[in-house]
Amino acid sequence: MKFSRDHRGERLLDLDLTPMVDVVFLLIIFFMTTAQFARLTRAELDLPREPGEEGIVAHDTALVVNVLRGGEIIVDAREVPLDTLLSMVSSEIAGSQASEIEVLVRADLAAPSAVINAIAEGLTERGVMSWRLATETPAPGAGGGP
Repeated sequence: MKFSRDHRGERLLDLDLTPMVDVVFLLIIFFMTTAQFARLTRAELDLPREPGEEGIVAHDTALVVNVLRGGEIIVDAREVPLDTLLSMVSSEIAGSQASEIEVLVRADLAAPSAVINAIAEGLTERGVMSWRLATETPAPGAGGGP
């Protein structure tokens, strides 16, 4: 009696690719969704054209504030009054120090400077001394700056 198997037809390892395909689809859905959220924080604005910083470092901004041409303040795709914006900043500060909070103000070129000044005053009163004002880099050869 022969109980051993004939090893002439060795079986190859069967790989099931279904879990890997599932993970790939989940990653695609995740990145598409987060890209949509990032787009919602950016309003269509005509930003000032300035050269900006030489050594640009990508920051994770905690709060993006859009100031429209008419002076409206937009945060997270909804219009908010100045006092609501400042209470949002205060709640962001509650979990950390005011010096650690990142605020990006994106103001339209024709936005009233009084609104931007009021935002800057409110941030300073709450201890946020360093915030950024977004600009567009001028096209090469275009005069954009002093």
